[in-house]
Parts: sequence; C-alpha cells; structure tokens
Amino acid sequence: MPSFSTESARPCGKGQHSPAGSVTNLELANAVRRYKRGIASRYTALVPDELEGRLPPGPYLVSPKVDGEQWCLVFEDGDVFLANPAGRVLSGNIPVLEEARKALPNTEGTTVIAGELFAARKEGRSRHGDLASALAGEAKAQVERVAFMAFDLVWGGDSEAKMPLSSYKERFDVVQRLLGGGKRLRAVKSESCETKAEVAALFETWAAGGKAEGLVVRTPSQHTYKVKPSVTIDAVVIGYTERTEDPTQLSSLLLALIRPDDTYQVIGHCGNLGSEDHRRTLGKTVQPLDCPSNYSEANTKGALFQAVRPSVVVEIRISDVQGDTSGGDPVQRMVLDHGEGAWQARGRMPGVSILHPRLVRVRDDKQAVAGDVPVRQVFERVLVTEADAAAPMAELPKSEVIRREAFTKVTKGKTAVRKLLLWKTNKDAVDPLFPAYVVHFTDYSPSRKDPLKRTVRLAPDEVTAAALAEELLASEIKKGWKPA
Repeated sequence: MPSFSTESARPCGKGQHSPAGSVTNLELANAVRRYKRGIASRYTALVPDELEGRLPPGPYLVSPKVDGEQWCLVFEDGDVFLANPAGRVLSGNIPVLEEARKALPNTEGTTVIAGELFAARKEGRSRHGDLASALAGEAKAQVERVAFMAFDLVWGGDSEAKMPLSSYKERFDVVQRLLGGGKRLRAVKSESCETKAEVAALFETWAAGGKAEGLVVRTPSQHTYKVKPSVTIDAVVIGYTERTEDPTQLSSLLLALIRPDDTYQVIGHCGNLGSEDHRRTLGKTVQPLDCPSNYSEANTKGALFQAVRPSVVVEIRISDVQGDTSGGDPVQRMVLDHGEGAWQARGRMPGVSILHPRLVRVRDDKQAVAGDVPVRQVFERVLVTEADAAAPMAELPKSEVIRREAFTKVTKGKTAVRKLLLWKTNKDAVDPLFPAYVVHFTDYSPSRKDPLKRTVRLAPDEVTAAALAEELLASEIKKGWKPA
C-alpha cells in the first residue's frame, strides 16, 4: 500500500500532483518535514564579503545552490515518488521518476534522499518560478523540464551503507552511488576546497558567473553555510520601536510592500539600523508620523510596534527571501489598508520572510506607491500563492479594557503622569499571532529630556497579565504618586 493518497491529485503529464497533506504514512511525513526544519532550514546565510570573516577554517565540501524547492525522493515498495515537507506528492510516469526507478534495485529498504526539485532552462540557470510553471499544467513538454538534484540521505541506503550515518560525506557517498549523474536526476556536483580563497573562486565561477543561485559550503564541524549574492529591496516603513535606554533612538522598523490591489503586506522587521546617530536621525523622521492601527505586532524583544503613516521609504539589504516555513507551510503575513489616517487589518495571506535585513539608506527619491515599493520585488524570488489576489477584509473582534489606573505627581509646578492599561485582545482565537492580553504602562514627565516612555508586556492569560500589572505598579508607583 503506497504511503500517499492520490484522491485529490490532478494530472501532471503522465503522472499525478497531489496537494499538501497527501503523505499518509505519518512516520515518513515527519521524517521529510523534520529534515527541512532541522537541517535544510538551519543553514547559515552569508554574502560573499563575509566569507573571510565568518567562514570557519576548512577543508570544505562546496556545491552549487540550485534555485528550486527542497523535496525528498522516496524509494518504497518497488516504486518511487517525490514528497515535500508540506506533504505534496509527485508520482506516476513523470520523466524524472522514470530515471529514478533505475536505481530501485540498488536501494536497501525504504530509502529517502533529500534534494532540490527544479525546472531546467534551455539557457541560463533555473529560477524558482520555473518549477511552478512546469507543474502548473498537464503538458508533457513542461513536465519533462522537472529535475531533481540530490544532496543528502535521510533514510535507508544501499548494500554498502545505511542510515544512521553521522558523517555527511558517508551519506553523500551513498547518494552518489545510487544516483550518479543522469539527465534529470543526479547527485549535486561537489568540489573539495582547502581555503576560503578557493571557496570565493568557486562563487565567482558558479554564482557570479550565472551558473547557480549561490553556494552551499559544508565544514568539518558538519555546519552548513549558504552563500548568495545580497539583494536590496525598497520597502515602506509602517511602524517602529524605540530603544529602552534612549527613546530618541529607533530599535527596529516594521516594513511592508504594496500589493497589486494597493494594500500593504508586512514583510518583516529590520533591527540593523546603523550607528546611534543614524538611529536618532531615523527617529526624528519616523516618530512624528504616529497614527492609530487596529493591528499590533511585536518585535523579537516583545515590544509592540508603534504604527506610522506610510510615508518613509527605505532601502534594505537582505541575504535571502523565504516563502515557506521550516515545516514547508506557506509564510502568512498580515495585509493592511491605510485610510482616514489609520491602519485597518484585512487578514493574513501567503507572503515572505526576509533574512538578515540591514538598512542601507532612506530613499528620499521614492514614495509609498505601488510603482516604488511593489511586492513583486520579493514575489519574483519565491513562489507565492495568491500573489495577485485581493486581500479579504478581516473581521477582528474588538479589544476589551479590563483595568485602567492613572497616577499624578507634581514637582516644581509640573505634573507628571503614569498610567496603567490592561486589555484583553479577543483576537488570539482568530489569529494566533495576536497576544491574548496586553499590559501597557505610560510614563510622562514634562521635565525630562524625553518626556514620554512606554512599557509593553504581553501575556497568554489574565492571571499572568494581572501579575505583570502588579509588578509594574510596585516598581513605578511609589511615595508621592496620587491616583488621578
């Protein structure tokens, strides 16, 4: 009995393409998903300029990086199929699988090989979007373009070696023995390098020369590095957080791009903003743009972003763009409208995650319009479903204020105010990325250089939220403060 279902499959040439969740063997599905989450998604990303400073000593095993999707080739019960971490399956008489069947007699038990599924081009290197095109229809000519570049052994093996094998070289030796080099199916090309200079030279030959998307560099410590040319994109700032020690400095920015229907889709945060002076200059530019929003998002430190009007465009440098999570599911990003001076959440749609963003400059020459900050800047780099679809308007429940307390203190004729606010969002059941409870503390002192300070704490339940509120009151409301 096969380990997958074709009940909802659609024709793909002379084969079948089954949707996500079609792998019915739970152990196999977990193994494929676990490889993506535990190994393939944990590669350290580098740009070429970082090779000398960040790459540890060699020797290295270096391979070209193919621009496709990470799938697994499964040999089981006398047949072969392809499965990805989300449980999608390619099966039947697809040319790449017909080549794979030639290796069946040499496998020992159920054997799973990880690799990159891609679509070949007549000229130039393959691109991620080529695979989507090749699998979109039933045309034989398109399916013939689908190829698989193998790079690791997950399960099973051959008569000489079987899993578990702790050494990558041992695993790759099995892959090479089983697959060798065919037209559509082969083990990835690998070169041994002793020095960083040799790795840099391979980057120039393979990646800069247009033959590959980048490099995959494996080290003696079994750590793997992904080397790709850096990418710059222009994005609009829709929120910011401040540094706790100095609120005049920005800590991070919330960034978005504009979809075809003129809505804004979040793409991620950027905390690498440069020097302290640069952070202060950014603050002077961004902080006056504060505006209301019915959507909240926290940075990696738990601080909520203050929403701002979409006015400032920045150029950021990133190492990569990802369209799926470590488990193979599409990345979901909030889509928002901005009208009448406020942000309105529409709902989450498939989007992207940006990796290692670094601020390059503020683009004074660009505006927050679709022509200057289009979402296609990132959607062209990864396959994103519903890329051109209009975002539906989300119906989010209203928040409920549970506790509000204010205190004042007069010093030298000036009144300082401290206020605690605790509310239940009522949105966590609709969208798990919303916190269940929020505790907000405002500290206003007119005699201070930076008069307004805010503290935000998130909580999963009311008991925790109440405890956080009491801690804030105990530390901030002392002698001299009176209830307002």
